[in-house]
Amino acid sequence: FNDVTSLTSIQPNNKSAAEDEKAGECLLPLQNLSQGTFVQCRKSWPSQECLTASEFWERQCYLNMTESVRFYHLGKGGGGTIFFSLVENGIVVRRDHPRPTHGIEELLNGNVSTLLINIRDPLDRFVSAFNWRSLLFCQRDGEHRKKYPSEVDDKDRGRYQPHLRPQEFCYEKSSFQKEATIIQRLYNDDINKLAESLCEESSNFEQAVGHTKFISHAKLSMEGWLRPLLLDTNTTSIKPQGLTKFMAVTFEQQSGHNSSLLEHTHEAVQQLYFDHGVDEETLDVLMSRKTLRLPRVSEMMTHSSNSTAKRKVLGAVGKCCLARFLEDDYRLIQSMLGDANASNVLDPFEYVHPIIREACEWGSLARRQRCRADLQSMLHRRAEFLDRSLGTCRDAVTLVDESQ
Repeated sequence: FNDVTSLTSIQPNNKSAAEDEKAGECLLPLQNLSQGTFVQCRKSWPSQECLTASEFWERQCYLNMTESVRFYHLGKGGGGTIFFSLVENGIVVRRDHPRPTHGIEELLNGNVSTLLINIRDPLDRFVSAFNWRSLLFCQRDGEHRKKYPSEVDDKDRGRYQPHLRPQEFCYEKSSFQKEATIIQRLYNDDINKLAESLCEESSNFEQAVGHTKFISHAKLSMEGWLRPLLLDTNTTSIKPQGLTKFMAVTFEQQSGHNSSLLEHTHEAVQQLYFDHGVDEETLDVLMSRKTLRLPRVSEMMTHSSNSTAKRKVLGAVGKCCLARFLEDDYRLIQSMLGDANASNVLDPFEYVHPIIREACEWGSLARRQRCRADLQSMLHRRAEFLDRSLGTCRDAVTLVDESQ
């Protein structure tokens, strides 16, 4: 399951076969899947050839899409929710996390047909990554949590890791010596200090850039994840064999409306079923009998979103410096939107694989519109910082303040 290891408990289904006659019918489309996908079950396959909707969940079955679907899980961008939602809905894909682990040849010329990626505003994701790592490290004074690994029994170290239980456990500095030193000693757990050091006019700029390479989840930008698809040597036409679909699942807080990550993920589940030969009627029957797989999935989906850290306020100058540091990520977002949504602030990349421009072009029309609106919102919120014509970040912030 690509590090999903404890999906063994089944919650009882309250529906009976009498309530849904179709639940007792064989799900023949599941035996004629496309793109090399096949059904696997954690428990034994039924003695007869038939597999019903109820048996699919009772026998802990899933559609194995590990050959055809690659999920680029960018840390601190909602990727955990997406991955475990797929598992909850009977889909297992190959996940790359916390960094890409497969070469460009496998994407362009191999069996992978779909690249799934989670996208959050680059600045928000970077800040979240810094604060998350800051939370996980034991504080030098007044720490009440158990220190990992020295204060945790050997037999419990798998389930009591700080990133699973940040309120109860913390990593000792020795576990991540360089990263902890950078976050705690050099920047005093303050994202604002790092962000302002990343101003191009800062005397500490080069050093700060080097420090970002040690901060987990922040050290690899979205542009870094997708760089092979931005090189002119790899931006040729899509080939019959290889990557044919690019699915962006966005996570953005728009003014007056929060984009629902779960809504986007729900449509991703549907799309993956449809792309692999499951028709809408069969999917409806299957989902009508779905049971929850407990206990680890729900816990893993929410481990970080419910955590509290000592978050320092990121000032306007820090936001500007960080946005400009991540400018290539915003250019990539502009490239996903295409020429029809070009801004006056950023130019898209000159070379992009054609698949990049199809990031939002999947699912229902409403979902496509929400996806584009999310990406546009990310650009709009940072436009004043990314406008180089306003001068340095301090100049830009002063001009913006004076105009308001």
